[in-house]
Amino acid sequence: MSTLLVDFKTGIDWLETILNAVINIINPILILVAVAGIVYAIVVGVKFAKADEKNERDEAKQKLIYVIVGIVVTGLLIALFYYLAYNMSDIMSGVNSWW
Repeated sequence: MSTLLVDFKTGIDWLETILNAVINIINPILILVAVAGIVYAIVVGVKFAKADEKNERDEAKQKLIYVIVGIVVTGLLIALFYYLAYNMSDIMSGVNSWW
């Protein structure tokens, strides 16, 4: 039994089918990416805390900054994806009205 994640009011059934399939495929992938990012951030944080020498600490600090920036950018892109997916009917209606 499949639940519809996107429900269009404009009758674009083919787009609804495609978007629901994409969302159902992307959700588990996003969960894996999020878990991997968090685990990597914890590993880098532990390396930063255990670093004895200044150059090791600086290297771990730089990696931690990259991880945090990567997680934030990934989160923003995920939010943009879901915003576009759930508002696709409005976007398509706007495009169709120009034709």
